[in-house]
Amino acid sequence: MRVAFSSLLAEGRPFLGTFVQSAAPEFVEAAGYAGFRFAAVDLEHTYYGPEKTAEMVRAGEAADLCVLARVPALDAVWIKKCLDMGASGVIVPNVDTAAQAAEAVRLCRFAPEGGRGACPGVRANRYGAGGTEYYAKANREVAVIPLVESPEGVRNFPEIVRTPGISAVFLGPVDLSVAMGRGGDPDDPAVRAALLDMIGQANRAGVPAGALAVDPAFARTLLAQGLDFLAYGIDTILMYQKCREIREQVLGE
Repeated sequence: MRVAFSSLLAEGRPFLGTFVQSAAPEFVEAAGYAGFRFAAVDLEHTYYGPEKTAEMVRAGEAADLCVLARVPALDAVWIKKCLDMGASGVIVPNVDTAAQAAEAVRLCRFAPEGGRGACPGVRANRYGAGGTEYYAKANREVAVIPLVESPEGVRNFPEIVRTPGISAVFLGPVDLSVAMGRGGDPDDPAVRAALLDMIGQANRAGVPAGALAVDPAFARTLLAQGLDFLAYGIDTILMYQKCREIREQVLGE
């Protein structure tokens, strides 16, 4: 059963998810059984496409896990494909302006609220079983989440976070750190200050905020400052870390 992102936000407490780059439906399903609440299928930094994404959407539904798609770009075709196959929403990368955030909303909504292309036979509409009610339901439930990860996005954040129709904002600490010339360190003081300021702005605007973290202490800091949801790590990194931990524990090296 598809889990709406809005239903997780409605619970009123922070929740965890992760990013998926390995194209492994088994990982998505296991993450759900482990208590993670969402997975973001990463179509920006990976090699696979819609076919594998559909498998991971089904795996998430089997484990009551909300599956979002980080689309490669602010692109009508990619957004449409991911939503048609049943993703609960999209994370749109490299959103630097309120105009881009508004365009993301438009591409995710059917008319009269937007310009998303409609087809009655897609999986999201249960191959037609959802009927014409599907279009209004999708407009209510599909999550639109702009990803802010550049100094320009930070400067324009006050306008981005107030864009009508967005479901939440997502912050990209690593990309932001690289773009700020801080070497990819999300815990750099300047990067941390920018992130915490954006979290505070989102809180004051009443817009849920999420972010990526790959370190438990950094994750706790963000949550303590009012972050609403957190993607902990990437499956490939988590697998590497676990393998290294086992080697160290077994061989002592």
